[in-house]
Amino acid sequence: MTPRHNGHQLTTAARRPADDDLRRPAQAHELAGLMRPALPQLVDRIVREVRRAVPVYARPDEGRYNHVTREGVDCAVRQFVDLIEDPSTTRDKLHETCRRLGALEARAGRTLDDLHAAYRVGSRVAWQGIMRLGQRHHLSSMAMGRLGEMLFGYADELAKMSFQGHREAQIELEGAREGLRRRLLQLVLERPAVPAEVIADAARAVGWPLPDTVLAVAVEPHTPVSRAAVASWGPDVLSNLELPHPHLLLPAPVERERLQHIAAELGVRIVVGPPTPLDKAANSLRWARAAERLVAAEVLPGTRITWCAEHLTTLWLLSDEDLVDQLARHELGPLAGFPEATRLRLAETLLSWLGHGGKVPKIAAELVVHPQTVRYRLRQLEQVFGDRLHDPKTRFTMEMVLRATALRRTSPS
Repeated sequence: MTPRHNGHQLTTAARRPADDDLRRPAQAHELAGLMRPALPQLVDRIVREVRRAVPVYARPDEGRYNHVTREGVDCAVRQFVDLIEDPSTTRDKLHETCRRLGALEARAGRTLDDLHAAYRVGSRVAWQGIMRLGQRHHLSSMAMGRLGEMLFGYADELAKMSFQGHREAQIELEGAREGLRRRLLQLVLERPAVPAEVIADAARAVGWPLPDTVLAVAVEPHTPVSRAAVASWGPDVLSNLELPHPHLLLPAPVERERLQHIAAELGVRIVVGPPTPLDKAANSLRWARAAERLVAAEVLPGTRITWCAEHLTTLWLLSDEDLVDQLARHELGPLAGFPEATRLRLAETLLSWLGHGGKVPKIAAELVVHPQTVRYRLRQLEQVFGDRLHDPKTRFTMEMVLRATALRRTSPS
């Protein structure tokens, strides 16, 4: 006997496109066909609920953003139905839309919290729509479970794509901001000096309060340094860590502990220039780099941090070595006739004599020689220099030249 069915049973069977498994192409195609007519209303409900639950998306000044949000919702729900029908459907357009939404959040200076909240709201409203569809078309519990699994996995995928877009935009923004800050640093250090109003405009663009006094920091040259900690130094630090000559600029005064922290994070030697007015910042960096060269030559001690303010006399004496050579030839020329060892001993004695005001016992103690040896050398100096040893101006110049040449002799080079 042929089974008898009433009309209701036949109608119900005809409207059940997916009994158990949405992975069957025919059933997936039929289900997608049932879902598509409801998509415009679903998009409207999702957008409305997102704006209600996440107020930032309902602000009247976010017109362009709201347009992109609606576009994103429409793209997402249509892509979801396409994936139900054919899991191999390309996701390129959807991924680009989600990355764009994440990038918009970054450029607005926001975290992804609001966007993630919007995704949760959208997923909830979409699931409610699927539940109504399931009830209307009598979908099986297995089909509904499969749809739920797909929906919430899909929402995770959207969130990951938005995170990628947010991070890419952050990197781009950070790079642009860092480029502007490096440009500001370059302007401050420019010679001849850039007009103050140009520097003020550039400083406002990056949020750098113009200090009255600054100091430059020369970082050990030709040595790669870590850039990871730059952001933690604070917005008042301008930096250019590009090789070969990385450097920083900070408002002065600066706590020593802060510079010790910066040096430790860089992992290399630094030289701190003396404080200068903002419009003289280039001088601070010039002196810091001069001191760094003296550290490299072992004229100054090779500590982790060298403070120019503690070595200003040395910097002054060795600021122009060619000029020191000229002065040495001019002022100490009479010593050129002696053998090198004798010439060095006489120069050493002359410097001590100038420093101690001619007091033989002090000279002898400093040079660790007998006083009679000192007197003998002084007679030699009197013979070659004559009255010049008693001229205050000449004595001053001689002392400066002798001190500069003595400093240079401490260098192994």
